[in-house]
Amino acid sequence: MNRLFDKSIVLACCIAAALGLAVDARLVAAFCLGVIITALAEVAQGERVCRVSEAGSYVFVLVAVFVPSFMPFAPLAFYDIARRVRREHAWPALGIGIIFAFALVAGLRAGALTTRTLLLTAILSAAATLLSLRTAQLEREQERMRRTRDKLQERALALEARNRDLADRQDYEVELATLAERARIAREIHDNVGHQLTRASLQTEALRVVHANEPGIAADFADIKHTVDEALQLVRASVHALNDNAADLSVQLERIVEDVRSDGGPQIELEVLAEHAPANVVNCFAAVLREALSNTMRHARAQNVTVRCMEHPSFYQLIVTDDAAGATPVNSRNAAEGMGLGSMRERVEALGGTFTAGPRAGAPGWRVFATVPKQQGDDAR
Repeated sequence: MNRLFDKSIVLACCIAAALGLAVDARLVAAFCLGVIITALAEVAQGERVCRVSEAGSYVFVLVAVFVPSFMPFAPLAFYDIARRVRREHAWPALGIGIIFAFALVAGLRAGALTTRTLLLTAILSAAATLLSLRTAQLEREQERMRRTRDKLQERALALEARNRDLADRQDYEVELATLAERARIAREIHDNVGHQLTRASLQTEALRVVHANEPGIAADFADIKHTVDEALQLVRASVHALNDNAADLSVQLERIVEDVRSDGGPQIELEVLAEHAPANVVNCFAAVLREALSNTMRHARAQNVTVRCMEHPSFYQLIVTDDAAGATPVNSRNAAEGMGLGSMRERVEALGGTFTAGPRAGAPGWRVFATVPKQQGDDAR
């Protein structure tokens, strides 16, 4: 757009310089050829077309040296010549400029054109050259600014993505630490308070038996035992609640995937679409995923592994697939994984679920598919 505006101004000045000349075929041809060549320079895209356009500008100036009617429109050609000039290839442009300057002096002495036209042509040629160089520098600066802006925007997006990853990682670490602390508290209560209450219950029962002949004392010991048993039940309920809270499905699966990931290993994609799951389901799916990933690492040269865990209205589902690029034959793989498959199947079927494992239908690779039905009260949990 800047060059079109510049050329419009230069063309208007060229027409002003040509005023007063006799309008003949040569002048009209000079005007038309000048406009065509300068327009071709703007629409040229390929390297060959650009060279033709540049050659046309040089030829136009050379014709203006010998045909005076072309001189008023030479600034258009100088604008395009200066546009493509480079420091290492500036000699042709400098040479054509010197030749044109001598032609102007010769035309002034010969009286081929009016002094006004020649002076305006000389001034316009210099002005068009400087204007073209200035516009070229402006375009280079604009391009540099665009590249800088794009790089900064790319860096900003990369930093934003990195910050999101760091925030997610931090949330994961906090959640993992919280769950680990809940599990530790549950173990402490079970190992210490639970054992002490169990011991107190047994001791109370023993004393009640010892004082069986004393009804009043035996009744008191029976009340104490009942109270201790209630406290023991509350402690056990609290321990189970802490264990259930500590068994977060997404965190457990993410921990297993992070342990398996390595620089030279397959790319593992994990997707968990389950908000809550009972502790037994979490432990089952964690064991199945650990065994499935272990089998993939040992028996298949997989490039990509996909792990999806989903919660449906009536059951939980775990699917582990790999592309098994260059894997061993299916029969030998089944033989090598026989114990692992049996262990996974036993865990899933113990919860009333279904388990299948085998080659993917219609695609290379291996798939492990496990579903566990929801028990009554799972939704409330």
